[in-house]
Amino acid sequence: MSYNITWQDSNVIISFEGNVNYQDVNEADNIVYGDSRFDDMKYQIADFSKIEKFELTEDEVQIIAMLDKSSSRWNNKIKLAVVTLDLYLLERIKPYIETMQDTEWSIKIFENIFEAKKWCIE
Repeated sequence: MSYNITWQDSNVIISFEGNVNYQDVNEADNIVYGDSRFDDMKYQIADFSKIEKFELTEDEVQIIAMLDKSSSRWNNKIKLAVVTLDLYLLERIKPYIETMQDTEWSIKIFENIFEAKKWCIE
């Protein structure tokens, strides 16, 4: 397992590290979306600042996007902060961001967790 989930009331921070693959991201999403706190969630932070390698294919990123888009029906007002400096990851998640533009979720990229938290609680 290359992630850790930390709940702060109904909000969540998912911290990824090491080599991150589709199974890791999908499993973390399933845990979050299957939790009753998801209904009241206002923000989610996906912290990729400690990863070594992002191993999701373009198709796998698109699957995650479609699953998240479906989840947005149950809670459509979430701020999603992505923390990373990894240029490969930033390029790889562009289709995810494009797919999620059809939802009410706000998505923003940050260089560090402190700025991500600040934006989330505004």
